[in-house]
Amino acid sequence: MLDGLPSRQQHVQYLRTVLVAAGVLPVRDEQIDGIPPWLDALLAAQPPHIARLIRPYASWSVLRRARGRSKGRASTPSVRKYARSRILIAVRFLRWLDEQQLSLGTITQRHVDAWLDAGTTTHLRLRDFLLWAHGRRLAPKLHVPWLGSQVDPDDFLDDHERWRLLRECFTEEDIPLHRRVAGSLVLLYGQRPQHIVTLTRSHVTTRGRDTYLSFGRHPVLLPPPLAEIVQRLAEAEPFGRRPIIREHSSGNELLFSGFRPGAFMDHGRLTKQLNAFGIRVRSARNSALCSLAGDLPAPVVAELLGVHITTAVRWGRLVKRDWAAYLAARRDEGT
Repeated sequence: MLDGLPSRQQHVQYLRTVLVAAGVLPVRDEQIDGIPPWLDALLAAQPPHIARLIRPYASWSVLRRARGRSKGRASTPSVRKYARSRILIAVRFLRWLDEQQLSLGTITQRHVDAWLDAGTTTHLRLRDFLLWAHGRRLAPKLHVPWLGSQVDPDDFLDDHERWRLLRECFTEEDIPLHRRVAGSLVLLYGQRPQHIVTLTRSHVTTRGRDTYLSFGRHPVLLPPPLAEIVQRLAEAEPFGRRPIIREHSSGNELLFSGFRPGAFMDHGRLTKQLNAFGIRVRSARNSALCSLAGDLPAPVVAELLGVHITTAVRWGRLVKRDWAAYLAARRDEGT
């Protein structure tokens, strides 16, 4: 079976996508469904007591949450990286406990601090495993700082530059169409490249003369210049290299096709293309989200853009959004 071969080998990955495109193998979420075979190989090399701890953590915590985050949209390589990194750091920590002749149930904060001090910031990913272990009474309550940062963003595009770049995306025919669309979605809606590349033709809908694009629960009405290039991209042949076979399904539904049949474009490659075009993704996203959070309540931002409500709330606080009018309107509607 293909799952028994090293999954990092590119020829194995390509063969699987070809067989899926030809209808020989069923479609699956490669970023998540490819993890269990990797997990089996990882745990086969671990002592039994470590494997017994890691398997339920990986299966019922890490993978379950990964599938939940990807529900309703194709998962990205970052989802796989997120899951694997947390599993690996837990394995390394348990191996370290063995070396120190310690057990998970009897360690103290001093031991955890020693582990953190001996490594890089990636050791902070242990927080997830220790919270899971404590919740099942397998370990005492221990503190690991959150790896994320609560520092407010300070990298922004000024409005003049942002709108200049947006006009170029709308009008410059010399720029590849997929870059113009992707750049517009970053500049106008603060979309991440890893989510942009998963968009399909089914996300694009029309009602009369209006064109909508769905990022989250509700479709977003596109301004006419953006609607025009999105429609052109949806109707265009996939860019990039042609696959060696035609796909088994009725046409490639991806707006941003990758080199392998049925695979979307690598989001890192798209990010580099946008940066080379002059659209620095981080500052462009920050500016777009700041603008949207100033105009819309956080729940609306979350539902329209497909971002988590806590992210939307944080941006609302950053621009000092007053929710009073929104809450009063919801009360008047009886919702």
